[in-house]
Amino acid sequence: MYQPIDALASLGGDPLAFLSVASIIFVFFFGHFLVAASVPYLFLWVWGRERILHRRIQQKPRRRAQPMREFLFSSLSVVVFSVLLTMVLWITSLGYTRVYFEVDSLGWGYWCLSIVAMAVVHDTYYYWAHRWMHHPRVFRHVHKLHHQFGDPTPYASYAFHPLEAIVEVAWFLPLALVLPLHPGAVAVYVVILTVLNVISHMGYEFYPVSVGRYFITSTHHNLHHSRPRGHFMLYFNLWDRLMGTNHADYEEVMREVVTRPPCGAGTPAWRALSSSR
Repeated sequence: MYQPIDALASLGGDPLAFLSVASIIFVFFFGHFLVAASVPYLFLWVWGRERILHRRIQQKPRRRAQPMREFLFSSLSVVVFSVLLTMVLWITSLGYTRVYFEVDSLGWGYWCLSIVAMAVVHDTYYYWAHRWMHHPRVFRHVHKLHHQFGDPTPYASYAFHPLEAIVEVAWFLPLALVLPLHPGAVAVYVVILTVLNVISHMGYEFYPVSVGRYFITSTHHNLHHSRPRGHFMLYFNLWDRLMGTNHADYEEVMREVVTRPPCGAGTPAWRALSSSR
C-alpha cells in the first residue's frame, strides 16, 4: 500500500525532489499570506485611509516605500520557512520525527488538540525567543530589521532578517520529534498563525479593551514596534502579564484608540505611542 512517507524518501539525495516539495510548501505559504495581508491592507490602508482614520493606532505619516520593503522581506522569510519545513519532512522520511499521515490512527479529536498544543508551545517559545532577540548583542544582527518598520502594515507580518526567520520556526522540529503531528493540522495552524500575525500588524484597532487583557491585539504589538522594551507575546497576553513586560499604559492607549470619534478628534495616539517610557 502506498504511503505518503514513501514519496519523501528521496528528499535527502535528490535536489530536484527537495526543490519540488519546498516549492509546493512555498506556494501554499506565500499564497495564503498574500491574501491574508493584502485584503486588510487594501481595506484599511488604501480604501479606509481616510474613512477609518480614527481607528489607525499611530496618527502620523507613513513612508510610501515601506509596504514594498515589508512585502519583499516577508517573501524572503517565506522562502526560509519553506526550506526549513521541507527539511523537517526529510528528517521525517528518515524516521526521526513523530509526524504521521493517517488521521484515523489517532482520530480527529487528537488532530484538533494538536493544533491547540502547537499554539501553546509556540506562544511560550516565542515569548522567550523574542526577549532573547532583544538582547543588545543579538538585536542588531537578528531582530533590528523587523523594528525598522515602526508603524507596520499587514505586509510586515513576516518581514524578518533571514536569521530571525530561522529563529521563528526553530521550535517546530523539536516539537515534531516528541509530539505526533499531522501535516494537515500543521497547515491549518500555519494559516491561523498568519491571520493572527496579520491582525497584530494591521496598524488599526477594532478589538474592545476586554479582549486586549487576554489576547494580543494590534495595539499590543504596535506598542512593541514603537516602544520595543515590552510586549513580547504572540497570541495570549499571559507571559507578558506574568513577567511584567506589558506597558503600564497599554489598556489606556488601546481605550483611547477604540473610543475616538470617527472624525479622529482627540489626543492623537502617536503621541502616546512615541513617548519615551
